[in-house]
Amino acid sequence: MSRQPERNSTLWFPEFRRLGWLFLRLAVMLFCVSPGTTTTFAQQFNFFHYGQEQGLRNLDVLDLIEDNSGLLWIATENGLYRYDGAQFHRFGPEEGLMESLILGLHKDVSGRIWAASDDHIYFFDGKRFTAAPAEGPPLRLLPGEPIRSIDPDHILFLESGSLMLLSRSEDKTGRPSWKLQPFFTAAEISAKTALAHLHSLLISADGLNLWLGCGQALCRIRNPLGGDSRQIEVFANTQNIPSDDWVSLFEDRNETLWARSSQHIRILARSDSTFRTRDLPSVNGANAYQDFGILTMAEDQQGRVLTQANRGLARWEGSSWKIFDSHNGIDFKDVSAILANRSGIPWFGTRGHGIVRWQGYGEVENWTIAQGLHDDVVHSIFRDSQHRLWIADQFQVEQMNDLAGRFDVPRLFEEKPLLHGINFAESPDHSLWFFTKDGEVYRTDPALERIVFSEKLPPLASTFTDSSHRIWVLSQKGLYVIRRPDTPSIDKIADPLMASSAWADAAESPDHSLWFLGAQSLYRFTPSDRRFSRIPLDIASSFQMRNIAAAPDGTLWIGGTAGLLHLQIDGDHVTVLDSISKPRIASSDVQFVRLDTRGWLWVGSSAGVNVFDGSRWRLLTRQDGLVSTDTNQSAFLAESDGSVWIGANGGAIHLLHPEHLLSPSLLDVRFTSATLGDIALSQYETPELPWKNASFNVHFTSLNFARDGSIRFRYRLVGRESRWRETKDHRLHYSGIAPGNYRFELQAIDLDRQKQSSVISLTFIVQPPWWQTPAVYIMLFVFILLALVLVWQWRERHHLQRQHLLGQMVAQRTQELETEKAELMAAREILSQQATRDALTGIWNRSAIIDILVREMDRARRTSAPLAVVLADIDHFKQVNDTMGHLAGDSILRDAARRMFHNIRPYDFIGRYGGEEFLLVLPGLPYRDPNERLNQILQSISHEPFLFEGRTVPVTSSFGVAWLAAEISDVEDFIRRADEALYRAKSSGRNRVTFHEESPPNNKPVS
Repeated sequence: MSRQPERNSTLWFPEFRRLGWLFLRLAVMLFCVSPGTTTTFAQQFNFFHYGQEQGLRNLDVLDLIEDNSGLLWIATENGLYRYDGAQFHRFGPEEGLMESLILGLHKDVSGRIWAASDDHIYFFDGKRFTAAPAEGPPLRLLPGEPIRSIDPDHILFLESGSLMLLSRSEDKTGRPSWKLQPFFTAAEISAKTALAHLHSLLISADGLNLWLGCGQALCRIRNPLGGDSRQIEVFANTQNIPSDDWVSLFEDRNETLWARSSQHIRILARSDSTFRTRDLPSVNGANAYQDFGILTMAEDQQGRVLTQANRGLARWEGSSWKIFDSHNGIDFKDVSAILANRSGIPWFGTRGHGIVRWQGYGEVENWTIAQGLHDDVVHSIFRDSQHRLWIADQFQVEQMNDLAGRFDVPRLFEEKPLLHGINFAESPDHSLWFFTKDGEVYRTDPALERIVFSEKLPPLASTFTDSSHRIWVLSQKGLYVIRRPDTPSIDKIADPLMASSAWADAAESPDHSLWFLGAQSLYRFTPSDRRFSRIPLDIASSFQMRNIAAAPDGTLWIGGTAGLLHLQIDGDHVTVLDSISKPRIASSDVQFVRLDTRGWLWVGSSAGVNVFDGSRWRLLTRQDGLVSTDTNQSAFLAESDGSVWIGANGGAIHLLHPEHLLSPSLLDVRFTSATLGDIALSQYETPELPWKNASFNVHFTSLNFARDGSIRFRYRLVGRESRWRETKDHRLHYSGIAPGNYRFELQAIDLDRQKQSSVISLTFIVQPPWWQTPAVYIMLFVFILLALVLVWQWRERHHLQRQHLLGQMVAQRTQELETEKAELMAAREILSQQATRDALTGIWNRSAIIDILVREMDRARRTSAPLAVVLADIDHFKQVNDTMGHLAGDSILRDAARRMFHNIRPYDFIGRYGGEEFLLVLPGLPYRDPNERLNQILQSISHEPFLFEGRTVPVTSSFGVAWLAAEISDVEDFIRRADEALYRAKSSGRNRVTFHEESPPNNKPVS
């Protein structure tokens, strides 16, 4: 598609309007640089407030200082506080401070802290406050009357407009004491009446000059401790000091004296004799300071002096004042103290608003609606070749007015707001292109006086200008290109690969390959063959790609809804070098991915801005001064001076010195207190303390105040634990410390900045209780040894006496034991008989004869000897029991057992198997009994009748015989075969011997 340039008549301005606009700009410029005025700078800044929720219980602050260790001291109407980065500690009577109203603070040249109440002056010895002098009438001190020191032994302060001197001396015992006296004599005051009404006090850095706000003038006392030789000078109108109450004096690092009243500011350089004017500009016609604060001055790390202005602050920039007020985010007033601490952070004490810390001071500028933007949602930031800065917010496009320090709408767009602008571009002829999210495209002439080209495309996502000055337009319905921006026409890329896709971003590699990014696709355009090719990516469907950046090493960074990818592409082969998401970056929903002039990678998200310098990641948030952490897609500009602009939902952020924010300097960490029980511990000593089962309590902090919310601590108590732990708390408690050697180690870490401190430690030794000391152990050992010797001697004395008695007792006991042994043997024999013999017949019982059979079976198998088993049964035994009774049956069983026992061989065995059945085990009995041994046993029962109570009873028996064979598996199988033979003997008429499976040769019944 190609369109010829069109002239938009509605945006053409007549010549006289151009002249009027130039005149207006010239008038503004002349006003801003005229002498005695201030240049208006309107950046937005962030401030952190410390109040009751943070532990500062009183918000009426009267003074603020920093001690040599970096701790902050705050004087309030209801107490003196010290802030260690973790908590506000209030000093009271337990530390010697008897009053709650603290009017002023001072750190003398030795680092000692002084505090003034309404009626006493106190000094702090590191543990307690002491009044100086210790005795004397109460003083009458007022707010704003400072304390200063000539040297550690001479302290000056104002008391109701009079100058007082505290001098240190030693009494006869060598104890220090303080003497209080007026500094000026009556003669000096009489000679210089202005000395009777003093408003301010300053000691020069060299200690040779004392400056005073005296009466309506300024006074200098040379050689203040010189007694009669000191000189007093009065500076008034002739030295450019107007008549006024000069309530604040300050000396900067160049030894320039700054003096301030409510209406005037004057300075005196070291080499000057006359003061120069540095008055603040009037505000709404008012020159006098009208707030409720206490006028004061301070100097930042860049040597710029800060002081109060009406409803705000003023900073001297070397040639003019910058005024900061509510338009810059200052939401506090009535400043009573200004402190620029050792880290360069300005702190402000206020009357009724607590203390305030300036976040990102000197490093970050924010630009919002208060600075001329039409909306705080910034979509694009652009610097053209004429060094003009442009911003496209949600409702308009604005240009930076460097003279006024704000953004203005160019007159070209005053009548036609540029809604939803997303990007800018510039032609080689310096004309500008403007692109909107809705697809509107405009080109202006180089003078920005009219629109010379306009077009309507599908909704746009972004634009990209390559090194050949082609402008690529990425839309939701294809890719467009402006090949010659100075003679514009917009062509749609006809390549089928590119024609209908939705495009998100583009980038150019060092080899001039162009990369085009869709939600799920990546394409490369190679200039040599002017061909588009698709690069296959294996990514999850949930990863919607938004931004791409080409690194100097040829790798690609791609950000989207699931984090960040680092890719190496060789031909069509893709290597994923890294996949990055939370917690390595603040959020996995990436809004922009861009590189600055250093090659650092900037990744914006809704939770802050991550920066990667090639080795470490850092996170920038509101703690660093950013007006918002919710960044917008592609809203990034890297300036040639190294600074960076970021667009956010809150305004435009200008990071002036990113290298400062990402400094690799170590964190600060220190112990604020450590106790074992009620004993204080020191980092520089290793005390040996008695054991009391006491608790170990340690408080610590990091004085990196600007990173309060990000600092964590790693710690361990060696001797009790070996593993490192982490906490965000600033105190730890260990209960019940046992005896031993201990070392507590501590380190501060900032995960957002990838910083850490060195490891600090304190050591202590807990001695064991007295009963665990070596002396006690030695005494106990000696006592036990003596006791053992005494016991041994006592035993020896009684040994001989007992030996004879024991011999008699042993002989008697031996006889008793022998008797008991015989009885025991007899009992064991009886028990053995009872366990193995049948109680009725006296032969083996069932279990015993079975055990014998098992044993003989094992022996027969080992020796291949024959083994016969006989199951013998008394015939018709039940009839005997039924007709003659069980006693007769028992008699017959006993007699039958006896007869069989006397007819078996000595190595044969007989046992009662059960009831009237007997089991005979006959080792070595030949097969089928050729010697008629079995018939002999059978006939021993039937040969003679049995007798019972004079009656004869004929009795016969039947025998079932089986021999051990190879197929017999166990004793039950062996007995079963004998039982089967017995069954056949019974069936065949009884009173006979029957062999298993076949009848014996002589199978006739035995008569």
